[in-house]
Amino acid sequence: MSKLNTDRSTRMLMDIMQQPGNDTCADCKSPSPRWASHNLGIFLCVHCASIHRKLGTHISKVKSIGMDQWTKEQID
Repeated sequence: MSKLNTDRSTRMLMDIMQQPGNDTCADCKSPSPRWASHNLGIFLCVHCASIHRKLGTHISKVKSIGMDQWTKEQID
């Protein structure tokens, strides 16, 4: 993935995070989630993200908002 595409994907993800309701964990309502399940389209806190990871990628595909690279397809 090119640097331009990475920057564009990061901006898109940050815009989505600013939308109402995305400032809390979808599961436990903790503030400022830093993880997301891109196939479910939800933001998660670190605790709930670890639970989703244990469910398996056939159920929830979890990535860090800040540490992982996101593709446009994962953000859409």
